[in-house]
Formats: sequence, C-alpha cells, structure tokens
Amino acid sequence: MDSNWKKGIGAALGIVAAAAVAKGIERAIWIHNYMQPTDYPVSTIKGTDLEDKDLKLIAHRGFRAIAPENTVPAYVKAGEAHYWGAECDIYRTADGMWVLHHDPYTYRMMGDIKNPEKSTYDELMQLTYKSGSNIKDYPNLKFATLDEFYEMCEKYGMQAIVEIKYDRSASYVYELPLYARKYNVPTTYIAFDIVNLVNLRKVTDAPMFLLVYDIKKSDIPKAKSVENCGISFDGNDERNLKDDCKMVRMCREAGLETATWAVDDLDIVRKIADTGTKFITTNGITY
Repeated sequence: MDSNWKKGIGAALGIVAAAAVAKGIERAIWIHNYMQPTDYPVSTIKGTDLEDKDLKLIAHRGFRAIAPENTVPAYVKAGEAHYWGAECDIYRTADGMWVLHHDPYTYRMMGDIKNPEKSTYDELMQLTYKSGSNIKDYPNLKFATLDEFYEMCEKYGMQAIVEIKYDRSASYVYELPLYARKYNVPTTYIAFDIVNLVNLRKVTDAPMFLLVYDIKKSDIPKAKSVENCGISFDGNDERNLKDDCKMVRMCREAGLETATWAVDDLDIVRKIADTGTKFITTNGITY
C-alpha cells in the first residue's frame, strides 16, 4: 500500500469520525433542549375566523400548558376547557398495566430513570412528578393509568385519542378496545408504528391515524392499507406547510382524513384548516 493510499484512507476515516462526533454533539444538543421546561402559550379561537371552521381541538397530553402532561390534572383542565378530545401516550408495564407517559424513560418528568415497559406498576408508583406546567400546584403527583384517563374523558364528554408508543406492545393492543367499551367513550387510535394499527384493526373498527413527522408519498398507501386510517402530521414541520400544504392536500385528494399535532400558533392552524383538516392537537389553543 503506497503512502498516498494510506493518507487517503486516513483522511476518509478522519471524516467519518468527525461526522460521528458531530452527529453525537447534535443529538446531545437536541436531548438537552428537549429536557428543558417549556412554557406553552394559551390562546383561543373564540372571536377569530377559525371559530366557524368546526375544528376538533384535542388536548395534547392533556391541557399541558396548564398542568403536567399525561396526568389526571391535565385531563381535568382539558375537560374544564371543553376540549373536543384528549390525547394520551401509553405504555404497558412489565406486569400488564397500561399507564400514561410520553418518553421511553421517566427522567424528564420525574428525575429518576425508569423504563415504564420494564418496570412494574408498583415500581412506577414510587415516583412523583418533578416537572411540568405549574408543578408546584401538584405535590406528590403520580403516574396516571389508562382507566383514569378514560374516567376523565367520560366525565367531561371528551373523545379519547390514544397513542401507542413504539411497537413493543403490539401483541397486547387487543386489550385497548376493552377500555373504550368499558367507559363507552369514542376512541381514536394513533401510532407511528403501523403494526400497532394493523393489529388493532383485527379487534376494532375505531378510527385510526398513522403518525408521521413530514408526510411522504409512501405514507399514503401505507395509511390506506389499514381501513378507516388517516394521516396525522407534525404541524410545526415546515415541510408539511410549504407549497400551500401540498402534501396535506395530496393526502386529502387520496381520500384520507388528516390531523395535525402539536400546534399552538393560530396562523399555522389557519393554514392547515384551509386544507380541510379538522383535527387539531394542541398544547394550549382553546375554544
């Protein structure tokens, strides 16, 4: 191997190593920013042109601008604000309980590091919330169960929007429609991993949405492969908004229902609503 060849390999390896370091730094920055507390704006469509659009406002992880996400108080506040629907994120614990939590680990909200899927319900109940909107008003706040979520939806007349996190509980999703029937609450199921929706379709005819960040053409046939399934997209991703929401309109022209998450800017809602999208998941917009 001549010296020039060696130098070329060395330079290439250096570029790969630098790229890996840069990617790691980028990921670390993203995680750092994600972990920071967020103040979500609260606004209303009342008195605006959006008031007549028949929008279905959905409280994202509950009314998380007012109370810690995915907790009973967040759904109480959502009910009191008369949201059309409430969204939650669920995991199945090691001993078979469905609990509400967004992240795969508990650190951001609770300080301690637990994986909900690898922990028992009793282990999770040893934790208390340390973060979230107005956390000082909610001492000793604990994990919420899927039963408690449905109790709040039933009490306040909210539709339930249930997100199944990842695909590791795919073989257990047949349990979920039992909750909808138990509480007689209309339910929509959402997931990034389509296997969850495919398995659920075997046991329920409830509406479903395939979750995506930016809509790709390949997502349309994927969603259409599941009966009564639409596409729910990130409303803050510029790729979904460019060219007059071209990709959103393409979904609707293909006969798919569309929804968006988690939008707090009325101008963005206005742009998305003009495509005919009615389902708006939000952290802080109210009626």
